[in-house]
Order: sequence, then structure tokens, then C-alpha cells
Amino acid sequence: MNADRPAAAPVGTRLLAIVFLPFAAGYYVSFLFRNVNSVVFPELTQAFGLTPGSLGFLTSAYFLTFAGAQLPLGVLMDRYGPRRVNATMLLVAALGAIVFAFAEGLPVLVLGRALIGLGVAICLMSSMTAFVLWFPLERMATLVGWMLLVGALGALSATKPVELALRVIDWRTLFLVLAVYAVCASAAIFIVVPEKPAAPPPGSLRGQVAAVWTILRNRGFWSIGLAAALVQGVAIGLLGLWAGPWMRDVAGLNRADMARDLLFAASAFGVGAVLCSLLSDRLAQRGVPPVATYLGGCLACSVAMIPIVLGCGSASLLLWILFIGLSPFGTLSYALLAARFPKEMAGRVVTALNMVTFLLAFAVQFGVGAIINLWPVVDDRYAPGGYQVAFGMCWLLQVASVAWLAHAERSNLRRS
Repeated sequence: MNADRPAAAPVGTRLLAIVFLPFAAGYYVSFLFRNVNSVVFPELTQAFGLTPGSLGFLTSAYFLTFAGAQLPLGVLMDRYGPRRVNATMLLVAALGAIVFAFAEGLPVLVLGRALIGLGVAICLMSSMTAFVLWFPLERMATLVGWMLLVGALGALSATKPVELALRVIDWRTLFLVLAVYAVCASAAIFIVVPEKPAAPPPGSLRGQVAAVWTILRNRGFWSIGLAAALVQGVAIGLLGLWAGPWMRDVAGLNRADMARDLLFAASAFGVGAVLCSLLSDRLAQRGVPPVATYLGGCLACSVAMIPIVLGCGSASLLLWILFIGLSPFGTLSYALLAARFPKEMAGRVVTALNMVTFLLAFAVQFGVGAIINLWPVVDDRYAPGGYQVAFGMCWLLQVASVAWLAHAERSNLRRS
């Protein structure tokens, strides 16, 4: 098959095999890259003498480039198609993993981590765009749900499986293996996925960019989006790095038990993503506005974080399952926001929200490390007081955003 030649439209199972599965392979490794440092951090701190602050900055570099790439890559995807852009960017992620594997100091480690974040930044959005091109609109929710489950599998693979792998290979070899996988996923997308020409994006490039500023100046975007960004940003920021050290230093878990608890927490994210969407749909059928379900879910996630902030380590597994499992309620905001803007702006609306979410995830990972760094490190362990202050500040921001959401949407809530 000529990879760039438009193909006859495949249908049924074959369509899933040649469109969904290749993009799923890329999304899977993006989640694996995102969360792997939560298990690998002891090797990194020992090899490079990293402080909590430098460890937080290193890991959060992924989110910084991920967020910064959202809007430019979204424009490129509109112009060149999801297949070409995603396949190309996965090669950038592979390069980042190679740079990371051969790094001899913190600056090169940060460069490698930043390239990884840049390379996987478009994995989910390119998948959704491909689904729009190839599948009926009524299948979109199901396909996105399946894709989120694939991401959860990637997060799962970054927990206990990584801990088991590190008993056989070192962390440098692990990242080289991940680089090879990213290259294979890139090849699968470029070779297997057929090309389907889409209509050119409306308006000029300058007009498209100007529309983004219109979105970012909209008060409704921030009242709904900020709660989602903080609920999701705090959850993915902590799961991607600081949940593991917290389990070790506050809950007193050894490495094997820590990896096990992280595995269950990552599983809760995938299950929660499906259940919160189903709950919202069922409640909407009974007359409950989706914004009320969204608000209730964000509030429940904030409440679930309180014992973690207080350092209740004896129930570590249950606490993290509840907190991470409730965090996907933040994803309900994408549909809410898309419905409040013109349809032709929907892609830029969700991309803008994605950018804000991952900027906050960067701030969480970096900021928590910087705060913990204010306490002394004893026997290579971080002070529980540092976790309480850092996690507490995240919680306060989360609660403030949920309170603003309730205030801004009070008329809709009264109608519920």
C-alpha cells in the first residue's frame, strides 16, 4: 500500500484494526512515559544525586513541553492530518528516550524528558481527529472511552511491570526499550493507517490563532475549565511522580508494595474514566444537568484528597484508589465547554483546555518538589511535613476552583 494514497474506506473490524489500534499503540506509550518516573525515581536520585526540587523539575519537564506543544501541533494536525503528525512526533519521543538513557547529568536528563513530552503531546488529540475522519459520529464516545482505557493500561505498565523489569535490566536499558517501542508505534501509524484527505481548515493561520485568544479571554472557559484542569492536573501530576515517594516516606511501603499500590491507583483512573461518563449520561437521562454531575464529581475528588494531605498512610491503597478514581470527573468539562462555543472552534477549545491542564500538572510536579526541598532529607527519605504542606497547597487551589465553578454556574445548578 502507498502510505500517502487515499484508500478505499475500510469498514467494521478491519477499520478498528488499521485505525484504532495503531493510534492506541502511540497513546499507550505516552502514558507509560508519563508515569514511569514514579517507580524509577530511586535510581535517578541515586545516580545523579537529585534533590526533591530537581527531581520534580526533571519529571515535570514532560508536562511543560506537552502543554506548550498543544496549540502549534493542533494547527499542524489540521493542515497535514493526524497520521503524519503523530507518526513524526513519536520519533521525537523516541529520540528523547535515547537522550534520557545516555544522559550523564541533570541538564541532559531534562532535555530528554522534555523531548519525550513534546513527542507524545498529540497522541490523544490525533486519535480523536482520526476517529472523526473514519468513524460515524455516534461511535465517538465509545472509541474515546476505549482509548482512555488504553492510556490506563500504559499507566499500569509504568508501575509493577516496570518494578519487575528493573530487577532484570537497569533504567537506561529500560528507556532504550521504550524508544524502540515508540519507533514501532510511529511506523504502525504511518504505514498501517490509510490516508483520508480532510477539508482544509477554515480561515487563515492568523485567524485560527486569534480564535484561541478569544477562547482564553472567555470567562466561562475559565470557570468550567479551571476546576477540570486542577482536578486532573493535581491527580496526574501526583500519580506521575509524587504518589510513589509519598507511599514510601509517609505510608512506609517498600518498593514492591509501592509499585503494587501505584498499579491499583492507575487502574482506578481507567475504571473511573468509564464510570464517570456512564454516570453523567444516566443522570442526564433523568434530568440532571451534566454540569451538576461535573461539579459533584470534582467536589468528591477534592474531599477524597483530604486524608492524603493529612498523611493517613495506614490506608494508602484505598486513599489513592479513591482520589485517582474520582479525578476523571474532570474530563466531563470537555463536552461542556465544546457545547458553549461554535462547533468549528471545538478542536481549539479542547486543545486550549488540555494546554492549561498540563501546564498545571507541570506546576504541581515542580512545585511539590520545590516545597519538599525546604525540609531536610534523612536517610534518602523526604519529610512527611513537606508532603503535607505541598499537597495541602494543591488541595486549596483545587477547592477554590470548585467553589468558583459552583458560584459561576449557580443558575444552571438551581435548574437541576
